[in-house]
Amino acid sequence: MSPLDTSAFIGKFVDEARDRLKGLSAEVLGLEQAAGTDKAVADTAIGEVLRQAHSLKGSALMLGLTDISHLAHQLEDLFVVAKRDPRLLDSRAFDLVFGALDLLSDRIERLGRGDATPIDAADLYREMAALLVPAEAAAGELPAAAPAAPGRAARETPEVVSTRPLPGLRHSLRVPMEKLEGLTNLAPELVLQSLKASERHIELRRLETRLSRLRDRVREARLASGDSTSGHAADLREYADSLDAICRRMRAFLVDFSDDRVRLNLITEELRQNVIELTMLPLSTVFDAFPRSVRDLARTFDKEVDLTIRGRETELDKRIIEQIAEPLVHMIRNALDHGLETPAERIESGKPATGQLLLSAEQQGNRILVAVRDDGRGIDAGALREAAVRCGIASAAEMEGWTPQQLVEIIFQPGVSTRSSATDISGRGVGMDIVKSVVVRLGGTVRVQSEPGRGTTVVLDLPLSLALLRVVLVEASDEIFALPTASVRRILRIAPIELPRHQHATSAEIGGESMPLMALSALLQLPPAAIVESHQTVLVAEAGDGRFGLIVDAVHEEQELVFKELRGPLRSQRTFAGAALLGNGDIVPILEVQALFELAAQSPAEPAVAAIGPRVAVRRCKVLLADDSLVAGELQKNILLAAGYETDLAHDGAEAFELLHQKEWDLLITDVDMPHLNGFELTARVRADERLRDIPVIIVTGRDSIDDRRRGFEVGADAYVLKREFDQIQLLDTVRQLIGRGAASNAAVPRLPRSAGQTTHD
Repeated sequence: MSPLDTSAFIGKFVDEARDRLKGLSAEVLGLEQAAGTDKAVADTAIGEVLRQAHSLKGSALMLGLTDISHLAHQLEDLFVVAKRDPRLLDSRAFDLVFGALDLLSDRIERLGRGDATPIDAADLYREMAALLVPAEAAAGELPAAAPAAPGRAARETPEVVSTRPLPGLRHSLRVPMEKLEGLTNLAPELVLQSLKASERHIELRRLETRLSRLRDRVREARLASGDSTSGHAADLREYADSLDAICRRMRAFLVDFSDDRVRLNLITEELRQNVIELTMLPLSTVFDAFPRSVRDLARTFDKEVDLTIRGRETELDKRIIEQIAEPLVHMIRNALDHGLETPAERIESGKPATGQLLLSAEQQGNRILVAVRDDGRGIDAGALREAAVRCGIASAAEMEGWTPQQLVEIIFQPGVSTRSSATDISGRGVGMDIVKSVVVRLGGTVRVQSEPGRGTTVVLDLPLSLALLRVVLVEASDEIFALPTASVRRILRIAPIELPRHQHATSAEIGGESMPLMALSALLQLPPAAIVESHQTVLVAEAGDGRFGLIVDAVHEEQELVFKELRGPLRSQRTFAGAALLGNGDIVPILEVQALFELAAQSPAEPAVAAIGPRVAVRRCKVLLADDSLVAGELQKNILLAAGYETDLAHDGAEAFELLHQKEWDLLITDVDMPHLNGFELTARVRADERLRDIPVIIVTGRDSIDDRRRGFEVGADAYVLKREFDQIQLLDTVRQLIGRGAASNAAVPRLPRSAGQTTHD
């Protein structure tokens, strides 16, 4: 089987290695300056040096950069001895360490320029070995042999061939926008081809199963024929042998194809991220215009305002930035006009005379949250009720049972103002309908939080890019539809309790909240399903105006699909936001959540369900990775994501232990050497925790000693995988043995007994 193509991770490794080497240099320098003064400080610094060197070694091992891992290993050996005998760290030792760091730094920089020439450190290895021999002998240990430089005998010191200096690199390049847009359009198509490869893989597995059944039937027919000397029996034997050979070849082909598919997914994801970055701009292109605007508006309103901007460097799709500029203007104006009080009003209410206005942006996964927050008077619920009655939105009686959040949503209605006469600048609600319409069109949502006397926060939840959309595939009336994942709040199974008595109900209580509940097939005017199950699947979706329940025939999976706009007459179809292509070539409509909510809220009486039974989540197996190395962690994460597992990454043991308590997990994969809490300690805590102790644990590490393996299993690991022998097929096989396939059913995930799972994978 061909080795894993790790070239896509070289850039990330270079960035990570630079940071690690910078940290190593700082720690070693501090150690040299503090030599002989404080043993506790020295021990802490040596521990950090060992952790950084070990992580660098592990990342280099996984990418096949053996010369880097070997030199990092030598540094580890030196500081392991120095921890026992600090006298080893004299001026000569520090000179050697800094020399090694210089070699590593030079190697990393050359690697970043595409030069893969390995380190020539034969002399350095010999000097390090000579330094270690007296110290190890003094400790009563056998001296280790002086290691040879990777790839050549220890006595060889070949002359380094000089090359011409590389020409200066261009840090920028002017490219016509149409060419960049062409590349941007091709990247999603590559994602589509990757999806198609996954579909082909599934079909090949089905064919393999059918072929195996045919082979077994021929074998049975051969055994049933009795007379092994007859011509018919000979033919059957020949057929069985041929089919057996074909099955073996088919199996080998599937293994290779699976390997190719994983590599394709890795490359596709790397290319997609790079192309997305080409079209990204920092939000500073919009944010930097507001300090002057806020100053001028504050003077117009006779108010004092301090504007704080955070997340200026956060990047977003250029097309989204261009469209949210106007909504942000409306939000800032409303905050200044109606949100913040005058200095006299603020002093009277016990606040500082100067109001605080915060404009911020942060990335959460593949979403960007842009918020405008003020510490003003908040939204007046009474004024909103009056405005709603005045505009004919609802009567006072209808609003009696409304929650505060439902009242706040009134501000998104066109023309609503909490003042009897709006200013020329803004009014809370005037312009907010524009904010909502723009954000919804971009595939985002708007959230408003307000507390009387404390202020108001408006949050725009936006996709990172418009090219790809993450969706949940659902089925209704034998048709497949896509629902944006950002709009789905929960998925559950319901029992139609006393359904005959509520044939005309159009709402249900879910999680203590009453909401519209309709069948998707009814909303889209499709025939109902031929077979009605005893339990039905309901998606709770969130639109700008509230939540509602959608009854569907089935929920299939979550995918990232290439978004395509509707053209021609289809543009007027309100229930569809666009379309996308699946891996098998089928076209699926992408549902417009806001339009579905309006249909569900206004639809005439249809059969529905009046009560919700026990909730059962439909999900994929969840895997938590704990690794302080970005390269190693991202490599494993991409492999698991490509195999269908929902995967999150924690950057140290303490963060991993915290995440383990935040939601249910099916598997933990951990490195050993991490800050705050190492992998052994993390595993031991998991096994000691009543809630977590049944979670399978895989240790993936560069530590290959018998003692380390023994300790791994003593603390409760189910498997021990070595980074130097890392292979994606081996990792996935180990995962499947412990928790099964990536797509979990509603039943409990099958797991091996604690004793049966403890096998070494190296």
